[in-house]
Amino acid sequence: MLTSTLIFSLLGLTLATPTLHPLPLHRRQDANLQPFTGAIGGEAATPVVNSGNADRPFQVGQDTFVNIAAALQRSCDQQFNRCANAANGGGGGSVAACQTQKGMSFVGKSL
Repeated sequence: MLTSTLIFSLLGLTLATPTLHPLPLHRRQDANLQPFTGAIGGEAATPVVNSGNADRPFQVGQDTFVNIAAALQRSCDQQFNRCANAANGGGGGSVAACQTQKGMSFVGKSL
């Protein structure tokens, strides 16, 4: 009788106790890791953030990367494309200025 009471008591404790995870759950952090702030034609570089995924920790838009250099390169490429589209659409600046800006943004990828 004592054994069954003890088992039911332990079972009740087990069911009532919240599960503790040995590792924290993945949380995306929104701090921008892209150091380049140039924005010809108002087109800033896409933010590079911590994805919260230990295997692919860097995120640009919906894409994730295993290293910061690849993420920064994607961010700069996206900025160049938006800048060039704006220049081609008469939105100010020139594609040549966008190309120069792209070269400057790649300097930051050697972090």
